[in-house]
Amino acid sequence: MQKPSRHTTLARATGLGGHRRLAAALATTLAGAAGLLAWALPQAGAAALPVAQSALAVSGRGATVPFIEYEAESAATNGSVLDASRTAGMLPSEASGRQAVVLGAGEYVEFRLTSPANAVVVHYSIPDSGDGSAYTTPLAVYVNGAKNQDLSLTNKYSWFYGGYPFSNSPGSNPHHFYDDVRATFANTLTIGTKVRLQVDSGNTPITVDTADFEQISALAQPSGSLSVVSYGADPTGAANSTAAFSSAIAAASSQGKVLWVPAGAYTVTAHLIVNKVTIQGAGPWYSVLHGSGVGIYGNNSPGSSNVHVSDLAVFGEVVDRDDNAQVNAFGGAIGGGSTITNVWMQHVKVGLWLDGPFSGLTVSGCRILDTTADGLNLHNGITNTTVTNNFIRNTGDDGLAMWSDQNADANNTFAFNTVELPILANNIAIYGGHDNKVTDNVVSDTQTQGGGLHVANRFNSVLLSGVTTLARNTTLRAGVLDPNWQFGVGALWFDALNGAMTGTIAVSDTDLLDSSYEGIQWVEGSSITNVSFTNVKIDGAGTFALQIQTAGAATFTNVTAAHIGSGNPIYSCMGSSFTINQGSGNSGWNSQVNSPYCGGWPQPVYTYPGDSSPTPTAGNPSPSTGPTSGPSPSPSGCALGAGNLALHKPISASSATQTYSAANAVDGDANSYWESVNNAFPQTLTVDLCAPATVGSITLKLPPPAAWATRTETLSVLGSTDNSTYSTLVSSAGYTFNPATGNAVTIPVPASTARYVRLSFTGNTGWPAGQLSEFEVYAGSSTPPPTQNLAQGKAISASSATQTYSAANAVDGDANSYWESVNNAFPQTLTVDLCAPATVGSITLKLPPPAAWATRTETLSVLGSTDNSTYSTLVSSAGYTFNPATGNAVTIPVPASTARYVRLSFTGNTGWPAGQLSEFEVYAA
Repeated sequence: MQKPSRHTTLARATGLGGHRRLAAALATTLAGAAGLLAWALPQAGAAALPVAQSALAVSGRGATVPFIEYEAESAATNGSVLDASRTAGMLPSEASGRQAVVLGAGEYVEFRLTSPANAVVVHYSIPDSGDGSAYTTPLAVYVNGAKNQDLSLTNKYSWFYGGYPFSNSPGSNPHHFYDDVRATFANTLTIGTKVRLQVDSGNTPITVDTADFEQISALAQPSGSLSVVSYGADPTGAANSTAAFSSAIAAASSQGKVLWVPAGAYTVTAHLIVNKVTIQGAGPWYSVLHGSGVGIYGNNSPGSSNVHVSDLAVFGEVVDRDDNAQVNAFGGAIGGGSTITNVWMQHVKVGLWLDGPFSGLTVSGCRILDTTADGLNLHNGITNTTVTNNFIRNTGDDGLAMWSDQNADANNTFAFNTVELPILANNIAIYGGHDNKVTDNVVSDTQTQGGGLHVANRFNSVLLSGVTTLARNTTLRAGVLDPNWQFGVGALWFDALNGAMTGTIAVSDTDLLDSSYEGIQWVEGSSITNVSFTNVKIDGAGTFALQIQTAGAATFTNVTAAHIGSGNPIYSCMGSSFTINQGSGNSGWNSQVNSPYCGGWPQPVYTYPGDSSPTPTAGNPSPSTGPTSGPSPSPSGCALGAGNLALHKPISASSATQTYSAANAVDGDANSYWESVNNAFPQTLTVDLCAPATVGSITLKLPPPAAWATRTETLSVLGSTDNSTYSTLVSSAGYTFNPATGNAVTIPVPASTARYVRLSFTGNTGWPAGQLSEFEVYAGSSTPPPTQNLAQGKAISASSATQTYSAANAVDGDANSYWESVNNAFPQTLTVDLCAPATVGSITLKLPPPAAWATRTETLSVLGSTDNSTYSTLVSSAGYTFNPATGNAVTIPVPASTARYVRLSFTGNTGWPAGQLSEFEVYAA
């Protein structure tokens, strides 16, 4: 049984219709993947982006893991580094550190090993197929330039849709994009070895998030143990070994001997019931139990005792979330001094769903990856249990949870665990119970409807009592925008939905870093009292340090806050119904205790030092306009800013000092700034516009406060199309920044084509270094050739879209992918932003070319605008016939008209009751 959801159910997709989807939907989707690559332009300067702090790099906290994790965005690559984003439903949001690398044909990401290794785990994503059916695609592995092997990647265990409890059938709300694949090397790779992951051929884009390299070796059979092979188990996996394992377990239990599982991949398709038995494998890389229904279960409560399982893996075949299915790696009641150690759990519903009441279990050194529900849940009266030193990633619900359903969980400890990327709910949660502890953990990158650390009276749990301890924990990029509430959830949050929280909650020595919304939150229901905070650091919060939405009281001692995005450290409309008791040492938030902000919800602003993430509404397109069957686009055209081509683009500097990184110069915030090292001119700052552009002017800014006295910086402007050969666009000159006039200067640039724009600083009268808060690049006047499709890869939006047929498909350069509006709801519009005014001379519209797309006539008009507000009719409404015999394309002449935004307004379609278009091409007069 799984805990019931309180989340509002989203509308389910109706499934794929057969009217013209083609039997070869998968082939069509893969063919269209080449077009998706148009969203991901190579970003040669991407390695210069700030690196988000890894959950595995927090000293003294979290799990001690046997591998070294390498982030793809920090490695050498000629692929496309996705802009950091926390927008739900986008590829970078579900990646470690909120960034990853997309690879197309011939593109690679290359890691240089800092420690010997003979095994690797790659965290990756590939596009889903059109109907959700499973397929595989290769990812080549090269070692020091020589082909070593192919990894076989699959969409089988990823891509969920719809509302809770979700399905694998394509539709709305796509998420759970990533999966893990592992491989071994025949020989140990030494320090300095270059391991390259490369797409050798094909048109399926592959997104690489991380690569975990480790050194492994097989364990030897314990003396006097029984081998499961002796009881008929087949290590090749050809025969079903379920019965053999059951017989061997019974024999080992009755004889008091260890049951040895030799290296092999054993097919097991049912629960293996364990009691008073020790089961040991050769290691989780060597001894694998796999199959549909595989699981190791204790008896029902009062359960099994003296069970010890170690050094093996349990791989399931779970592809949907079914809360009535018992398809967990471990289940039942396993206590009485039992241990589960060094077990790898993957592709199951829950790693460990344990049903009490029972007492006395230790779970340690385990890896839990890619589940459809929780990582681990101590359910219903489990006591005196320790969960420690485990690594949990990409769970479908809470990473670690205690749920006091019917009976109180008590005296349990979650300690020294690392929990990354729960796709739903919280990294770690305690629902009711008493005297439980959460200590020394690191949690990161929450996705939706949850926070990093959560304590609550929810799901009808036994109400919280005793002392609940949260100590020495770190949260990174935790908390989210809840899609139902439409306000942020805190990195640490409390919820008294089912009754007042009166038990003591002690929070101490805790770091809440780079929180996506607020640092600490109290939300809804009854009052929450007896909460104390001691030595708590809130550094970086997208909105508030504290968000108070219920009555109660809390005590704060040595609680500090910095880099708060909204500028208001406290949100509260509770007045005197919530009491803040202050001890000593508080700073950064407590001055607003008597005058908290109470108003509309602000968009988060990320000000954590080194954070390069744009706000959730910037960067990659929203799920409604971005592609849902492939990677979210890298910045292209003008999707990120109104004319400023440099906003949030990759940028690098010859040097930077302290936290004044190059990224500050393209973050849209004039208060943050880049500064080079001192007394070391010349210094350079180079932005990659991601595509060649006609540069017409540059605006440079310094922070506006009067504290920045007038200064003159001497610099020149250079441009390049290849980041190798640079030409001078504007010769060196002195530019004076005066705070009285906004501390900004604009430099005209003779219309020049460049992808890379560089500033070279040689002097500064105000400080002996290069300084800049904003580096803005604007397009100039240039007449594009009549053969250039001005719309390809540009920002596009639609009045509606259905299933995976998003507006982005109409500007991806691939005639096989297409946009489709909702049915029976004319008129429908499709609007492309050309990024700059252009003289439009003609428009070519296309539908997919296969003959299965029968002849149809779509009725539409063409409109244009320079401001996306006032539109004029460029071509009156008329019917246009698309005939597959002539390529399913029509060209519409347009009287020479100046427009930045070009809109199609559809009012009819004889072939299907919706607007449909595979390509929307705009050409200059």
